[in-house]
Amino acid sequence: MNNYVVTNIRLFEEDYLRLKEEAAKKRTSLSAVIREKIGKKKISKEDRINMLLNLKTDWFTDKDYQEYKKIRKSWGKNLKKYNW
Repeated sequence: MNNYVVTNIRLFEEDYLRLKEEAAKKRTSLSAVIREKIGKKKISKEDRINMLLNLKTDWFTDKDYQEYKKIRKSWGKNLKKYNW
């Protein structure tokens, strides 16, 4: 069982509203969305490259394309840093 610590944080109003909207769309709590976001680990350059190399090369399936978009989004601004 997980032990939770109750705490207070300050968020900008636009961030709060965006997180509340995301929680509503996922039908989950604001706390769950925040825990999900801060619980994600950083991905190394090698792991990112391996993720792309291990994708299926058949881009005709929507699932493959969605997976590719998800990986690209997770890279964010780092794409330029890695000369991709």
